[in-house]
Amino acid sequence: MKVCVFALIAASACASAFTSQVLAVDLFTNGPLVTNPTGGTGGILGQPISQAEPYPTIPAGSLGFGSTISSNTAAADDFVIPAGETWDLDSVTLYCFQTGQTTAVVTQVNINLWTAPPFSANSPPPIPDPLPVPVLATALAVTPTSSQFVCHRESATSTSTTRYVYAYTVSLNGLPNGGVLGPGTYLLQFSFQGSGTGNVFVPLVTPRTSTFNTNARLYNSFTGTGSERSWFEGREGFVSGSNDGRPYGLPFILHGTRQTTPTCGSADFNCDGDLGTDADIGGFFACLSGSCPAAPCANNADFNGDGDLGTDADIEAFFRVLGGGTC
Repeated sequence: MKVCVFALIAASACASAFTSQVLAVDLFTNGPLVTNPTGGTGGILGQPISQAEPYPTIPAGSLGFGSTISSNTAAADDFVIPAGETWDLDSVTLYCFQTGQTTAVVTQVNINLWTAPPFSANSPPPIPDPLPVPVLATALAVTPTSSQFVCHRESATSTSTTRYVYAYTVSLNGLPNGGVLGPGTYLLQFSFQGSGTGNVFVPLVTPRTSTFNTNARLYNSFTGTGSERSWFEGREGFVSGSNDGRPYGLPFILHGTRQTTPTCGSADFNCDGDLGTDADIGGFFACLSGSCPAAPCANNADFNGDGDLGTDADIEAFFRVLGGGTC
């Protein structure tokens, strides 16, 4: 979460200026993973399992899909911040496994954010023009702050395979504006570095009956062979020319604080990291004329957060904040 440090940055204003300090909560959960909390048999007797579901072209179901830094693959899935809310993202919990590993081996997670579904120039058509671009030109490289065993990922016909899925929590404070996001649809991109050069896999939201959001996208080889990479829709059981497969969701949990009370804008109005510059002043007046900063920047014409856009009170509040005061 963002913290106000007025002694160091006199001209800054936190996005949570009018919101009481609260602990991070689970803002969004993209679906469950464990299908039976005590379903393991054999050598994992009584342990939690996540059992894949069969599909005509994959009778054993899909265990997971690669999202590995060393092999230049990644995954993304979306979340929606409702109108009237601002989220201050603190961290995210992600789930993955690496074949043959029994301990938590992920040492780095790369994170990026999109405001539209990611495509590449070589993605399957139709390709949007212009191509969407990620919020960050270079993905964040973050170290997990915690890891915890969750379950064993099983095929549709097994309950005894030792395949450890771990939950890794990583900070999102490195996102623009400290992770403060306004209303809209976003896609979180993530990939993992595990042990050596082995691939790291992300399991699917399971059971499918609990999947409400089947919008996962992959950055991988669309043909399944070779080193070419492109963004495409994740579809379990897809076979080019013969089977369209079925979409799926990927499990993750966003943690942070939800702001529904009036919030003051920031002296870094254009969210470029510089406080109270001519560009911020120009951006503020451009916003009053209808051209506000693009997501994920949460600043808008209702600078003082009272619900009225572009009033004299908003202008006065803006200049008070530039001078080191509050709204």
